[in-house]
Amino acid sequence: MKNVGPTFFWVPGGIPLAGSERPFEYYIIPSETMAKNVSEAHELWLSTPGKQGQAHKDNTVRTVHLPPYKSFSGWDISIYRDRWDLIEEVLNATPSNAGEM
Repeated sequence: MKNVGPTFFWVPGGIPLAGSERPFEYYIIPSETMAKNVSEAHELWLSTPGKQGQAHKDNTVRTVHLPPYKSFSGWDISIYRDRWDLIEEVLNATPSNAGEM
């Protein structure tokens, strides 16, 4: 997965079933973090034998698991739930420090 840059965020969301009391869930994940973790999980999946011991074939599918589940590598995105402050930090950056983000 490609890192799109410091001003790009992925926002996976959990949509509750109709009639559910549960709220929508949003996970605000910086592009660099997403790219690193999704790539690591995919590489681990490729290097792990399939159900019948066969090699996995590379493909364009990449996955991110919403809590309570974790990715193939164990990455847990729960720390990014409702982290809208990460986007606000980038939006509020001055031009002189924006490149440091």
